[in-house]
Amino acid sequence: MASTGFALDTKKSDAGLKYLEWLREAFESGKGLGGLIRDIAGLSWGVGRLQPSEYFLYRLYDDERFPADIKKTFLGADRLAQLLYSLDMPWPELANDKPTLTALLRGHDLPIPETQAMRHADREFPGAVALRSKDDVERFLRTTAKYPLFTKPTNSVCSLGVANLERYDHASECVVTKHQQRVPIGEFADQVEKYAQGGYLFQSRLTPHPAIVDVVGDQISTVRMFVLVDDQGPLLLRASWKIPSGTTVADNFWRSGNMLGGIDVDTGKVIRVLQRTQSGTELIEQHPTTGTSFKGLVFPEWDSMRAVVMRGAAAVPSCHFQGWDVALTDRGPVLVELEGDGGDPIMEQLCFDSGLLQGRYLNFATKALELRNEKKKKAKARFRKRLRANLAQLTAAHPSNGEMNDLQRTAE
Repeated sequence: MASTGFALDTKKSDAGLKYLEWLREAFESGKGLGGLIRDIAGLSWGVGRLQPSEYFLYRLYDDERFPADIKKTFLGADRLAQLLYSLDMPWPELANDKPTLTALLRGHDLPIPETQAMRHADREFPGAVALRSKDDVERFLRTTAKYPLFTKPTNSVCSLGVANLERYDHASECVVTKHQQRVPIGEFADQVEKYAQGGYLFQSRLTPHPAIVDVVGDQISTVRMFVLVDDQGPLLLRASWKIPSGTTVADNFWRSGNMLGGIDVDTGKVIRVLQRTQSGTELIEQHPTTGTSFKGLVFPEWDSMRAVVMRGAAAVPSCHFQGWDVALTDRGPVLVELEGDGGDPIMEQLCFDSGLLQGRYLNFATKALELRNEKKKKAKARFRKRLRANLAQLTAAHPSNGEMNDLQRTAE
């Protein structure tokens, strides 16, 4: 069979508005150019460190929806990077290594997907078949795999490199995807080999809960549940439902057509749903495929979802920003992945009327940044103290050396 041109995603496609369109929408909302400039400049230097693209993405030019004090609560990616640097946690790397995280969660008897096999030259996964070569991958897919499968790299993010496999067709020697694309098994194995160095997982595909099927169809969707861990313990702060359109391989919001719905963490009620388009986002009221209305919808089994994610949070108490992707399946909630840095703040802010920088999050972030600045001051003071001591010794040995005097002024 000729090549089908099948390729696993290797790069995130950021559908986004263009600046001229941003400006047009802002002006149509009644915002003037001077107000835009003041807003963008103030927020870029403010506590949230927002970039202009983030300002427009959140539509903060809408003064009626976002008063000045509310705009200041939105967290930018640059500020989050500073916070993560201050915290110096190992969790972003640990959580990104899916076999390591899975082993940890399994040890705490938490619900996780079943891993059937892993392609890697050296590593093994408890209870899974070790695939050491491309031939092993083809043999597994032909003979021992239990379909349907969901496959993904061990260390990728944003659902890059994933595939949703329905079955293997022996007559044509093809794997068939959920959307009925037929891919020669050798061609698919070649794609897997691109990720072999880091590792590639073959997992049993989860089956959605019947109540989820009624809303989004027969496809897995996850809820990003953001947990803050501070001195008072874990707190479920925000939750957003990643809703697949039915035409994409995964539910990530960056994929055009997919949706994101804010959820009230106390009640499970869906607050606002946005759909990703080729040019940005738009507010929608019903699922484009099933026609189910999002208005007044409460996420099914919400108490169980909350309980499972809080059990997961207790298993990693030193991870201060936890972004759990939780799927409601026919066997209950399942912890699919963990973002050890909390994930993209868009997930916790886009569908809400305020940002993260308030309450316990703001207090925690303020203390973390203050601690970072204090550490920098102490480190600089130690460096200067050592430099002065060394220069004193050098000056004593060479009292007439003018260069020593210059270095001494530097140390001061």
